[in-house]
Amino acid sequence: MLPVLLAVAMAAASPALAASASDIAALKAKIAALSAEADRINDANDIKKLQRAYGYYLDKGFWDEAADLFAADATLEVGVDGVYVGNAHIRARLIADGGGNPGPGLPYGQYNHHMQLQPEVDVAADGRTAKGRWREIALLGHFHQDAEWGTGIYENDYVKQNGVWKIAKMHFFPNFVAPYEGGWAKLTPVSGDWKSATGKALPADRPPTVTYQPFPDNFTPPYHYKNPVTGQ
Repeated sequence: MLPVLLAVAMAAASPALAASASDIAALKAKIAALSAEADRINDANDIKKLQRAYGYYLDKGFWDEAADLFAADATLEVGVDGVYVGNAHIRARLIADGGGNPGPGLPYGQYNHHMQLQPEVDVAADGRTAKGRWREIALLGHFHQDAEWGTGIYENDYVKQNGVWKIAKMHFFPNFVAPYEGGWAKLTPVSGDWKSATGKALPADRPPTVTYQPFPDNFTPPYHYKNPVTGQ
C-alpha cells in the first residue's frame, strides 16, 4: 500500500504533483498483481513442504501421518497396479509397500529412504489447485538381508481445502527397483504383466490409467506442463 499512500500524500501537498485517478488505479492493480504472485509463491513452497513430508513419513513408517496428507477422496496410482481410492485404501497400500508393519515406525533393521527431488510445481491462478512433478530416488533394505535402489517419477495433483494444501491425486511411475550390489545395469528385463506383489495381494479400486514397461524400456511419464521456452 506504500505507493498508494505516497500518491495521496503528494496530491495533498501540491496540486502540481497530484496523481490522477488512473495513476492510482494502475498502482492498485500492480499491488494486487504482486500480492497474488507472492501468494502463489507461498503456495508452491507449501506444496513442496507437503510432498517432502510425505517422503519423510514413508522413511519412518508413519503411515497414518502419510495418509493424512491426502484429501478424503484422493487417489494413489503406482505403476501398473491400478488406482487406490480414499484415505483408508491409500493407507493400506502404503503399509503394504512398507512391508506390512502397521507402525508407527519401522521394524528393527528395516531401512526406508525416499528422497523427493527435482520439484516442478505449478499453482493455478486462483490458488485452489496445483500440479507437481517430482523424481524419487529410494534406498531400501533390511539389516543383513537385502538392499535395493529404486527410482521413479511422480505426477501429482494438489488441492487447497480450508486453507491447507493436500494431495488430491498421486501418480507414481516406478522405473526400476534394483539390488544394491550389481545395480540397475544388471537387472533382468521384465515384459508383459509386471504388476507388483503388493498390487496382486492388495487389488486396486480401478485399473491403471497408463500402461508402460519399466527400465530398460525408454518410457517418459507425460508432463503436466509445457516447455517453458518453446511452449510445446
